[in-house]
Amino acid sequence: MRYEKKKRGKVGTCNLCLNNGPLSWDHVPPKGGIELTPVQMERIFDVFAINRDKKALKESQNGVKFRTICSTCNSFLGTNYDPVLNKFAQDIGMFVNSVIGFPEYINIKTKPKLLIKAILAHLVASKKEVDGTVLDRQIRNIIFDIEAPIPDSINIFYWLYHYNTTVIMRDFSMPAKRGHFGNGSGIFNLIKYFPIGYLISDLTEYEGLDNLTKFKNFRSDSEIEIPVNLRRVEHPYWPELVDDGNFLLTSSATQSGISATPRRKISTNRTVTVSRGKPQNER
Repeated sequence: MRYEKKKRGKVGTCNLCLNNGPLSWDHVPPKGGIELTPVQMERIFDVFAINRDKKALKESQNGVKFRTICSTCNSFLGTNYDPVLNKFAQDIGMFVNSVIGFPEYINIKTKPKLLIKAILAHLVASKKEVDGTVLDRQIRNIIFDIEAPIPDSINIFYWLYHYNTTVIMRDFSMPAKRGHFGNGSGIFNLIKYFPIGYLISDLTEYEGLDNLTKFKNFRSDSEIEIPVNLRRVEHPYWPELVDDGNFLLTSSATQSGISATPRRKISTNRTVTVSRGKPQNER
């Protein structure tokens, strides 16, 4: 299926409100979530290429950002959603960076409805072109009403992401169960940055990951404890890496997916291994 696409520069169509006008930079993750250091970025599929072209790397002086939303929408996210998203990451990071032993699970206090909508809003902002996918339309319909219900077809899975590489991928399909290609597939979107990964899907479960959206029916001002598994750590390019148990069906938006690593840490290895991307506490 093809969608209308409009390329933008400094002026264009806002990914969220769809109004035309000047566009501002949206940071993913937003300012305050992690230190916005200089990063080197490359297309996610270039990372997996055997013959990687180092010249393809692009630099940003202050983290991963997209000129895709207007200043009004940017301000709305920064006021209503970003503080919750940032605090959730910061609270988890304090445990991960601690030298003190920690249990399998910890509980992090957060406002789940605001957290979920923050993830979804920045997911839409991370697409370089405006289109009309079902997910993007659903997000636009709910994002400006803080109390609007989150559709049942949207699930957000999360896990500890113990690496300094930021990965963003849009609109791809994978098997519903890894290694079982006859069990159907799901549509996925991905945002990973230290210390947590978010996998957005139409599936109701994926590989035993905790599901954030099971807390979606609380009011926006309700603060509850969300369990976070500190002992489940996957390799830095899980679950998107193609291997014997996984394949990808991609879209044009997927092809624009990025991997961004702090500039001083970028690897020149020609092949991807599970050691690509160092744990955050080894910086």
